[in-house]
Amino acid sequence: MQTADNIASDKIFAYKIRGVAKRSIAESKFRIRPLPLEDELLSSWLVRTAYMHHSDPATFLNLYLPEYDYRLWDTDLDLYCYDILTAKLADKTGFIKERIYGMTLKSYESYLAEKIYSNNRNKFIIPIYRRQRNVRQFAQRVCPVCLKEDKEAYLRKKWRLFFSTACIKHKCFLIDSCPSCGTPFAVNKRLYDGNFPHCRKCGFSFKTAEPEFINENSYGLKAIQKLYDILNKGTFEFESRFYYSFLFFDMLNHFTKFIKWGYRKNLPIEENILGAEDLPASNAQGISYVTELGIKEQYVIFSALMRLSESKESMVRFLSVNKITVKKLSRSMDYIPFWFSDIYDTINKTKYSYNIIETRNALLYLQKNGITPNIKNLYKIYGMGVSK
Repeated sequence: MQTADNIASDKIFAYKIRGVAKRSIAESKFRIRPLPLEDELLSSWLVRTAYMHHSDPATFLNLYLPEYDYRLWDTDLDLYCYDILTAKLADKTGFIKERIYGMTLKSYESYLAEKIYSNNRNKFIIPIYRRQRNVRQFAQRVCPVCLKEDKEAYLRKKWRLFFSTACIKHKCFLIDSCPSCGTPFAVNKRLYDGNFPHCRKCGFSFKTAEPEFINENSYGLKAIQKLYDILNKGTFEFESRFYYSFLFFDMLNHFTKFIKWGYRKNLPIEENILGAEDLPASNAQGISYVTELGIKEQYVIFSALMRLSESKESMVRFLSVNKITVKKLSRSMDYIPFWFSDIYDTINKTKYSYNIIETRNALLYLQKNGITPNIKNLYKIYGMGVSK
């Protein structure tokens, strides 16, 4: 606990810090080293640390890490924190590197995706677009009730994920912009000292935002909890077997494309969320569909897709009713995950892939009986429909 003398000492340090040789600061550890809070995002922890030093986040990092010359906040620090920077922050704090790494979005690697990239092109991570250090994208989400209840307000790592549309604890929608002026929230920008987090433009405190609550029986809340469980465990269960979580997220992302292309029949849309609005279709090339949607639309989409993924039958029914062919199903996919292969084969009207010996014997059978040995006749032997 900080005493009045300690607080006064910290303020003196803040005022004197500019008068100290930069080299001596750059070679020292952070004077105050707060412990990371549960599920805290690296950028949130760095901002809290800077404020404890009574310093602006950009100035603080430039003093202790001058080799980056104010460029760190120009990037998405939660993705950009690679091995060298992780090691430097570990040295400045005395924490092990794994603790620093655990606050980054890179730590979702092998859980959310097989590979997490630092260039903002990850399937379920909300990208931060910047222009001259100004955030141009609604990227950081917060739960105002969580912030109000926190002993010390901080940002959760999972709030940077597209399927984090609501707080499952308080059963309310998350917000990603100032309720007063609509400005996108930027973690490292502030209008005045204190009251973190607040709007960098008008100063509105996000702790005081009026939450929009959701019916506690809404399936969307259960869907978010299921997604968190899969992400945390690194595995998911399907048809009584367990698989790696990133293989599930690969197909979940693929199914969002079907919604984008307008395949909506038999999609279990949750009512009383969007009102009279429908989910928009899109023909935009190279843009992830979920990136184009608002929080409520994303809530509805992930709620529907998690319902579909409850069983093989529900997924096959959706694909069949929408007449999604094997060609469409495998479009832009490098491979079909093993857990999905049975569904793929059902749509393809096969039970399993025939091996080379069986194929050779089938061709010999066709020749022996005077039947032309082509794909069409081979499929008839196998009892398969020709893929169109």
